[in-house]
Amino acid sequence: MNKILMFGAFAPKGVEYFKEKSAGRYELAFGSTYEDLEKHNDAAYIVLRGPAMDAEHIAGLKNARMLHRWGVGYNDVDVKAAGERGIRVAITAGMNAQPVAEMATLLILAAFRHFLQHIDDAKHEKLLGSYLIADSWMINGRRVGIVGMGAIGRKLTKILQGFGAEVVYYDVFRLPEEVERELNVTFLPFKELLATSDIISLHMPLLDSTRNMIDAKAIAMMRPNALLVNTARGGIVDTDALLAAVRERRIWGAALDTVEGEPLPSDHPIFSEPHILLTPHVGGNTEDNIVNMAACIFDNIERLERGEEVVPRCLVNKQYLKA
Repeated sequence: MNKILMFGAFAPKGVEYFKEKSAGRYELAFGSTYEDLEKHNDAAYIVLRGPAMDAEHIAGLKNARMLHRWGVGYNDVDVKAAGERGIRVAITAGMNAQPVAEMATLLILAAFRHFLQHIDDAKHEKLLGSYLIADSWMINGRRVGIVGMGAIGRKLTKILQGFGAEVVYYDVFRLPEEVERELNVTFLPFKELLATSDIISLHMPLLDSTRNMIDAKAIAMMRPNALLVNTARGGIVDTDALLAAVRERRIWGAALDTVEGEPLPSDHPIFSEPHILLTPHVGGNTEDNIVNMAACIFDNIERLERGEEVVPRCLVNKQYLKA
């Protein structure tokens, strides 16, 4: 009986799903420290949510067939080291697209309409909030530049088009023309997107090529009324450069679900800037999406058990796997 190790912090509903599906078929173990990982180094399948997996940790695994991320970020997994040992690295591709797209929409609305300030005003009997009207904006009629037109970017496109926004995009892999027509989106070079968009929303993985992609130079290309939205990975944005630009009103603001070095200390200057919203990386976390994530992972485990391959869009280290 092969062992599944759930390594990290998981919601109760996800644990319940794995317990139910594993009963009588797999040995199910749990851990959150590297001592736990060493204790269960005979696990065939390791479900990761939180802890990093570098080459040293991977080398200590005796029986691993697959490391499966709960989510789509795998920048802290050494995919090459895993592949060279014949271990697949997989992600839950597309499974969190809807909740993350909804979160991005929420952040845009909350920023443009000063949602948190209005709640505070209501508590203090300031019911009109008229002093904020001159600095409040609609999504309707805005140009939204989406950087990374994968599953999340496409979901967000449909949502924001429903508000009456124009959507343009940049991706290192341009979509086929027929898909662009179907989505009603226009491809723009990266710099042109930055220079012409009212809202810029980031939806790409954190790789060497995307780390600090939004740096001081990129921010300097943005319009003075631009809102930067990041529900992807904190390391994509240079936080200091962003904070300086917002403070100096070189861009309008930022709405972030993630930031480099999270969680930030409570006295970090980012929290004193009214034109920056920051939530604690919860975009993909909803109770009703947990089962979708768990089912995706368990399906890929079952595929390997049957001698099949994992779903292609989920496998991220195919190029490193030994033939």
